[in-house]
Amino acid sequence: MSDQSHTSHSVLPDEQDLLRAFFDASIDFVYIKDLSGTYIAMNAAGAHALDLEPDEIVGKTDMEIFPPETAARWRDEDLRVQQSGRSITIEQELILDGRPAYLHTVKAPWLDASGRVIGTVGVSRDVTDSRIAEMKARAVESRFQKLFAADLLGIHIPDRFGAITEANDEFLRITGYTRADLEAGKVRWDTMTPAEYGPLDQAHIAEAAARGSCTPYEKEYIRKDGSRVPIMCGYTLLEGSSDQYIAFIQDLTALRKSEEALRQAEKLATASRFAASMAHEINNPLGAVTNLIYLALSNGSLDPQTREFLESADKELSRVSRVVTQTLRFHKQLTAPLRADLAEIMESMIPLFASRLHQQHATIIREFKPGSPLLCFHNDLRHAFANLVGNALDALRSEGRIRLRIRRGCSWGETLRPGIIVTVADNGHGIPDAMQKRLFEPFFTTKEETGTGLGLWATQSIVRKHHGRISVRTSTDAQRHGTVFRIFFPQDGIDAMP
Repeated sequence: MSDQSHTSHSVLPDEQDLLRAFFDASIDFVYIKDLSGTYIAMNAAGAHALDLEPDEIVGKTDMEIFPPETAARWRDEDLRVQQSGRSITIEQELILDGRPAYLHTVKAPWLDASGRVIGTVGVSRDVTDSRIAEMKARAVESRFQKLFAADLLGIHIPDRFGAITEANDEFLRITGYTRADLEAGKVRWDTMTPAEYGPLDQAHIAEAAARGSCTPYEKEYIRKDGSRVPIMCGYTLLEGSSDQYIAFIQDLTALRKSEEALRQAEKLATASRFAASMAHEINNPLGAVTNLIYLALSNGSLDPQTREFLESADKELSRVSRVVTQTLRFHKQLTAPLRADLAEIMESMIPLFASRLHQQHATIIREFKPGSPLLCFHNDLRHAFANLVGNALDALRSEGRIRLRIRRGCSWGETLRPGIIVTVADNGHGIPDAMQKRLFEPFFTTKEETGTGLGLWATQSIVRKHHGRISVRTSTDAQRHGTVFRIFFPQDGIDAMP
């Protein structure tokens, strides 16, 4: 029995040999220092990392190998371990082989057989690659969090079944939901998508499944309040997932309004060119007819009734001529503003409506304060005033009244600005509530058969061009009915700051 035991013991390596084998085979940096900080041993991996041989390290201190600041820090750590008798774990940054490196180090007390501390044992692992990868991941995450928190895009994490697990504030703003709704699972892209977009969604989901992302496309979402919002959306599969995506949506409402405004502007430009062309074509034969009537009136043999008819025709032709001239002036606007009296501009426009005023037995009440000059495009303002008076006449009942007032006054907005206030008021039938919000939209009209829907739009544009404001009050009440348009022009007119 004892022979067998002796044989087994003899084949086991010596403990020092085992320690040496482990010491040399370890890929970590293993070293031993005495109480003075002198290296007693350093394994091959540690020496290689320092681009030295082990015997070039043994017998030296950190001060003889490393920069003073690094050596002093490590000496402090060694003393802390030796004095406390406890191990410590630290992260270290230093230059190894000419490159920045990060070490994960454990230092423990080196004890003799009696348990007395006689030095320090250290094990360091090069964690540079993992640390750099971690920093890159944190940087990517930080950039994503900044993008996620920004208001540039609505960003969310949906799955292909309709659920949305996470979304930023911009996404919630666009869709009208709250974060509480999101956390309660009430925000789903499938229920927000109108039925007609189902096939489009499925086609892009299939595209994303095939190549990892889809081509951005336009659709609509149904907001929490039931209204629809046009959006551009796109998404890409999350890494390692077959049914979760990271997606974005962009609110296209402002873009749609801009596109609509551009379409309206194109229509208006076309209408303006057409009106100018028609006015030009009418002007030539109009002049010929006017001359013929003049020649006919020069005939002394005309009977009284025929003369009366011709004189009425001449007056009507004069009115048509003024309208044509006004149209051409409006199209060929002056390139520079001139100072003009608003009362004179208003007065010059009234004769255009003489025939209608007579036919409707309507009355115009003038309340013009003398001396109301304004730097302006006077043809534009004449056109704006004519639009308002024409609308007032359309709204009047028999024997109605139109009140025109021009006076100096102030704007009662955020700042008190002096200027000129123009009021056009009538006691007509008033404007229904449902129509009031759309009064200044181009091509919207309350006169289905005769209106073009351009008058008030053009008037508002002219007022804004002069840095002014236009407002309206109206009532359809049986006892007190009518409409009041109020325009404020800053006293500097076209030169005023908007």
